[in-house]
Parts: sequence; structure tokens; C-alpha cells
Amino acid sequence: MMTPVYLYPQPRRYVASGESSPAAERFVVRHADQEALWMAEKLNVANRLAGLLKAEASTNLPATLVFIEHQSGLHPQGYILEWSPAGLRLAASTAQGLYYALLTARQMIDAQQGEWMHCLIEDEPDFPVRGVMLDIGRNKIPKMEALFASVDRISELKYNHLQLYMEGYSFHYEKYSALFPDATPLTAAEYRELDAYAAERFVDLVPSQNCLGHMWPWLSKPELRDLAEHPDGMPSPLPFKIPPTTMNPVDKRSAALAKDLFDELLPNFSSEYVNLNMDEPFGLGTGVSKERADEIGVGKLYLEYAEQMFAVARSHDKKPMMWGDVLTHHPELISLLPDDVTVLHWNYDEPIPYEPHCRRLQENNIRYYVCPGTSTWSSIAGRTDNMLGNIADAAKNGKAYGAAGLIVADWGDGGHWQVPAVSYPGYAYAAGASWQLDANLDQLDALKFHISRRMLQDGSGIGGELLMTLGRYYLLERCTIENGTYTNYLINHGLSSREDLERDTQLLPRIAALLGGVGTPFRLDYRYPEMDKWLAVRREEIEALELYGSDSELVKDELRNTLRLIKQGAGLHRYICGQEFANSAAQTDWLKHLHADLQTALREFERLWLARNREGGLTASTAAFHKLLKQYEEQLGQ
Repeated sequence: MMTPVYLYPQPRRYVASGESSPAAERFVVRHADQEALWMAEKLNVANRLAGLLKAEASTNLPATLVFIEHQSGLHPQGYILEWSPAGLRLAASTAQGLYYALLTARQMIDAQQGEWMHCLIEDEPDFPVRGVMLDIGRNKIPKMEALFASVDRISELKYNHLQLYMEGYSFHYEKYSALFPDATPLTAAEYRELDAYAAERFVDLVPSQNCLGHMWPWLSKPELRDLAEHPDGMPSPLPFKIPPTTMNPVDKRSAALAKDLFDELLPNFSSEYVNLNMDEPFGLGTGVSKERADEIGVGKLYLEYAEQMFAVARSHDKKPMMWGDVLTHHPELISLLPDDVTVLHWNYDEPIPYEPHCRRLQENNIRYYVCPGTSTWSSIAGRTDNMLGNIADAAKNGKAYGAAGLIVADWGDGGHWQVPAVSYPGYAYAAGASWQLDANLDQLDALKFHISRRMLQDGSGIGGELLMTLGRYYLLERCTIENGTYTNYLINHGLSSREDLERDTQLLPRIAALLGGVGTPFRLDYRYPEMDKWLAVRREEIEALELYGSDSELVKDELRNTLRLIKQGAGLHRYICGQEFANSAAQTDWLKHLHADLQTALREFERLWLARNREGGLTASTAAFHKLLKQYEEQLGQ
């Protein structure tokens, strides 16, 4: 018998006997030995199970026996779950394994009505570490209740690792607070509270702060500008300079600033790891540090600075993590890495293969994780097919070449305009692929069931399919833009002439190549009537959702506004390209329509943002909307 669709991630082995028992009225928990008793008490198993029943059970009702066993030979995160005429048997070697058994039992109890199928499940993960990296460094810093909800959401998917990525002032660094008067960062007390909350759910909250590249929020301050590799911007072959984002690794003050940040941040985490990041140090060795780079090479220059950061991590009894992109360009560094460093090997576009670098890392005995992405950033609604292909490739090659973990990244580039639900398909698919690759890679029905019923809390059952479909609007653009969508780019680009837009889009491949992308020639075949019909169908589907969670109206409004933004981009393209207008008056009327729609979308965006997130960063996120509104008004002569 096939594994039921209501189990997700799908387990390694599921065997049904074909028999069933009436649904339990109440549970009685028994323990095989002292170890089993300790695990059950640590997890408060009796109360957890009682909470899964429809109502408070009377002691006069017949009891279903739950038998807890400690089996030392099982995988530390594995478990055995058996439903039989004798009741429910849960076996594990650790409390974490028992926790995952309870999550599976919860799914079975929730989905089965009246009769519970007898079955045997033997389960354990393919990847010891399975995680989510949520970007809070690009504008959007969630409120605490939203962060708690995120921990619950990923824990229910059997994730055991979470990073909140920071590159700006996302944490309240007391020493530098005067530089960021409008910020609303997480505090030390909040991080400690979140750390404890995550640990109770077997999620390792790992600190993550960039300290070399991606330092524009710091280097933009006049007091710190001279720490940049290119204080006046990095020259490029394009008609503009790239703003200072990389610190000068030779300047001792750069390492001192990074040490200040880590010294204040790291004591608030119980994790034994810290992600130092150090990715994309654009222009490294070509500015102020060029003399040193010419002397020892750019790779060695990078490693010199990295070793200082490794020492900072070790001074706090943390093991360093780092992104692997510099190693991809400088493979000579791989054999020089210390044994305690974990490399995070990433790429986010499906056509780029994981295999070569996974193989190289394994051959050099480097501990590493594969890190695909949700494909939600710079997209508004996601890029579903890119996400599926990217995660599948990472998981398959990570498993084949001995990766110790898989982390799915949820970045905030392009305004951080995606709402939480847009990332659900990526979270769920990566959870399945990292838990049991073979059992979950092609099980999209189970994936969509989990998204609908448990992540969206949708009684209609269409929510999972809807979110996957929303993330396919980019296919209608028929555009070769990399790592994002044309719609997202167009709204950020703003109102312009057709000639200026065509000129600027032809620069995109050169920008992508400069930033490490493929540099695919830009092509576009956008058909507004087709997109307009697609949006109308999606609006009907959103209205058909039967959400029953505490934030049900908020989720619906977020999805409605997601469509508004896509519609805005489609309408802007139509206006700029002059598609299907009878005359200039009709085109002007359309511009008035765009202006009114964008006003509505902006008001909703701000309201929805503040429902889940802190105010700091909202102004930056909405800057493109305000710019576009002003352009509309100027064009209309208002």
C-alpha cells in the first residue's frame, strides 16, 4: 500500500496491515523502561497526545494504550511508529527521535476520521541537519509572534536548524545604536527567548551575521565609509559604480568592527555554530587592498581575513560556518580550511549544477551543507519550477556526495515583497527532500496536502496548488531574467520610455555576470491579455479558500495584494510598450487606473507589513512604490 498523502515529509518506510481500529477516545501512556520514561516526561507525551483529541476525555471512556520504547540502535533522529490492535507503539533512541514520532502520529490522528489504519512506520532522515535561512537583513524583521510561528512551522516539517540572516542593523548592537536611530532590531533578550523556544522544538537557532561582503548598511555611514574596499564605489564596465559593499580586509579596523558585532551577538545563542557568511565580497583585492592581493593573491587575502573571523568564533566556543562561493572561484583554498569549518555551498538557479563543487568538497573531506533557495525573492509570488529543480538538484547531489546538511534560503532581495505564504512551497519541498529524498522528491500531492491543511490551514484543499500556481506567473513573462522576475524588476525600475527600458534591460546580463550569474542574453515575450486572464482565475481561487487559522483574513489579504502587485507590473509593461490602446486618451486613462491601483496596493502593503513585522525597513521596502507613484503623478501633470 502506498504511503498516505497526509504524511509529510513522507517516511522512509510505511507498511499497512489493511486493518483498522476505532479512533481513540483517550490515551494511556506506558513506558518500557526508565530511559523511555525520561524521554516521555521530557516531551510531556501524555499531554501532547491528549491535546490531539477532539475534546477532553472522560476517564470512563475506553483507553488506547501508547507504549513508549527506548531503542539505542535507532538513528538519533529516527523512530518507529506502529498502530496495531494493541494500540500505538513509539520507539526512539533519543527525545528528538520521539518528538518526530509524535509529529507523525499527530498527522495521522488529524487526518483520519473514525477509523485509524494499522501500520508500521520506520523512519529516519537522510541529512542530519535540515534547515531554513530566513533573511532579516533586507528590510523585513518579523515581530516575535511571527518568529515563534515560523519556528513552529519549520519544526512541524522536521527541520532542526534555523538562521536569521543579518547584514545590516537587525540586532541591537549597543555600541553602534546611534548610527541606526530608525531601526527596530531584535534585542539580546528577544534572541535568548527565541533561542529557548526553538530548542524546545529541537531547532538549533544559529547566529548569522555578515562581516566582509554585503556590508553596505554599515559602510554607507560616513563614520565607517573609509573601511570599504572601494569607499567611493566600485568601478565596473557598466555606466555606474557599484556602491561600497565589501570591507577592506587589510584594515585592522574592519576585523575590529566585525569582532565588536560578534562579541555582542554570540553570547545570546546556545548553538555551537555561527555563520560568518563572508560571501560575495565584490571587488575584493581590487581597491584599497590591491597591494596585498598582488603580493599573495586574492584567495589568500580572503583566507587571511577569514582566519581572523574563525578565531573570533572560537573565542566564543562556536564552530564557524561560511558560504562557499569564494571557494568555488578559488578552489586552492579548500585544502587550507580548518577542520572545524562548515562550508555552505549555494546556488539558486536551476540550470547551475551542484555536482562539481559537491564532488570537490567531498574529495577534500570538507564538512559542508547544500543550500538551495525558495526562489521567492525578487519575484513577488515565487518561481515554483526553478525552486523545485534547484532544491532537487541540491538534495540529490548533496546526498550522493556526503553533505552533512541542507539549508533552504529565503532571501529578501528586490524589496522583500513576498509574503510568508509564498515561501511555503519551498520550505515544504526542501523539508521532504532533506528528510527522505527518494520518498519525497516526486510526491507533490503529499506536498500540496501539507501546505493546504497544515501551513495554510485551508479547508478547501486547493491552497497548496494555488501557491504553486502563483509561483508560475513568471512563465507567462517568457523572460530570461536571472534570479528574479521581470515584473519585480519592472516595478523597481519604474516608469520610463520604451526605448530606455529596452536599453536598461539589455544591461541585465552584464550585471548578472558581474555579480556571479550566468549572464543569459535578455529576451522577453510578454502578452498582457494572457496575464490578465491568468490573474482573474487566481483571484477566484483566492476567494474560494476556506482558511480557518487565527490569521486567516490576514493570509487572504496578503495573497490578494500579491496579485495586485503582479497586476501592477503587467499594467506598467502594457503602458510603457503601448499595447492595445485605441488612442492616447485611452493610454492616459490606463495610467490613471495604474495610479489608483498602486495607491491601494501600497496602503495594503504597509498595513500587512505592520501586522507581522517591525516598522524599521518598511520605508526602504516601499521606496520603489513611492517613486513609481510620483512618476505617475508627474506624467499625469498632478
